[in-house]
This record gives sequence, structure tokens and C-alpha cells, in this order.
Amino acid sequence: MSLPRAWALVPALVLGCLAAAVWASGRNTALFQGLNAAASGLPAALWAMLTVCGSVLGAIALLAPTLKTQPRWLASAFLAAPLAVLFSEGSKRYFDVLRPAGVLAADSFNLIGQKLYVHAFPSGHSTTAFVAAAAIVLAWPQAGRRHRAGLLVIGIAGLVAFSRIAVGAHWPLDVLTGATGGWLCGAWGVWLSARLRFWEGPGGVRAMATVALATSLALLFVDAGQPDVRLFRIGLAAWGIGGAAAALMQGREDFQQ
Repeated sequence: MSLPRAWALVPALVLGCLAAAVWASGRNTALFQGLNAAASGLPAALWAMLTVCGSVLGAIALLAPTLKTQPRWLASAFLAAPLAVLFSEGSKRYFDVLRPAGVLAADSFNLIGQKLYVHAFPSGHSTTAFVAAAAIVLAWPQAGRRHRAGLLVIGIAGLVAFSRIAVGAHWPLDVLTGATGGWLCGAWGVWLSARLRFWEGPGGVRAMATVALATSLALLFVDAGQPDVRLFRIGLAAWGIGGAAAALMQGREDFQQ
């Protein structure tokens, strides 16, 4: 269960270099406007659904059904969470960068959902998406198939992160920096999960399932800032509730045995 070092470092290095290139070019705003305009060619509901998946509640709901077969994935994400929160929320408040809606005219870009003004850097949704991606890829049970799985999972996480540009909530630099930090935090979580192996026992699985059940239920009531995808949010919550409940039932059966 050793951490695959190349997979832990290379994606973060690529994302970090892209972030540095955007910063050095001075074209963060122009790049945002171009990408945001290009994304407007696809349905707004698609980007809204993807951005909901990048919220903390959405990501936990997505991973909840994996508790029965791959509990290490969610365990790694949970272990990464404190560092990810420190990175994302700490940076937001330290740098205090205005979001596109706080800088650009309302008619100069496409806005989907809630209008946000402050705490742009880095993107919390991108951080969350890449924490989850790193947890899955780096803790993939079959090393020989990690390559294909990794490309797919990183691609999906990239779409979730890109949705923050598409909905008009973040600059490209926010997204790339959040993704870089999220991947490194996720790698830290996977490394910790090899040492704190609570996820191997039924008690650990039940504890994680309880958290996943509570957060999935919260998804039904918490405003995700995307009112047009309410039915999707309900479906995602049901997905998480079902997965958490199945893991709780499995844990109870194992305990009884």
C-alpha cells in the first residue's frame, strides 16, 4: 500500500506549472473571458450539475457508495480534509481576491447561479474535486490499471473544476491553484490512510458511513447556489444516502458475525 510517488507528484507538477504560466502571462482575465464564453455553448444545467458535484457535500455523496468495496477512498479524503480546508479557506482569506463578478461588468461574461464577489483564490470546489480524485487514483486497488483509471478520474475532476469558470465563479488561476493544492492534500490523505487503518474495520466504515449519511441528508436542504438543478441535487443526495445506508447495513452484519 505504498504511495505511488510518480502519480502523487506528476499531476500536481503539471497543474502547478499551468497555474504559474497563467500567472506569469498576465492573461488571467482574458483567459477567463475566453473559456467562459466557450463554455456557454453547452447547456447551463450541465455546468451547474458539475459544480454541485464539486461541493464538499456533493463529493461525499458521490463517494458514499464506494464505502462497501473501497472504504479507503473516502477515508483518504476525510484524512486530507483538515489540510485541504486550511489550504483553501486560509488562502481565500489571506489573499482576498475578488471574483469575476466583483471585477467585470455583468454583461461581459456568462453567470450561472449565485453571484459571488469575494474570496476567489483558490477555488474550493477545485480543491475538493482533486482531493477526491487523488484519493481514488492513488489508492486504486489494482496498480496495473491505475493508468487508465487515473486519466478518467482526473478528466472528470478537471471538468468539475472547469465548471467554476463556466458558471462565472472563478478565474483560471483560482481553479488551477485549487486543483494543485487539492491533489497534494489528497496524496497526503492517502499516505495517512496507509498508517491510520481505521477504514479496514467495520467500526471505521460505520463511522464514515454515518458522516456520509448526515452530509448527504444535508444536501437536500443546503442551498448549493444552483437553483436550476434542484432535482439533480435531490438525486445526488439520494445516491449518497443509499450508499451510506448500504455501508451501515454491511457494517452491522459484519459486527454481528
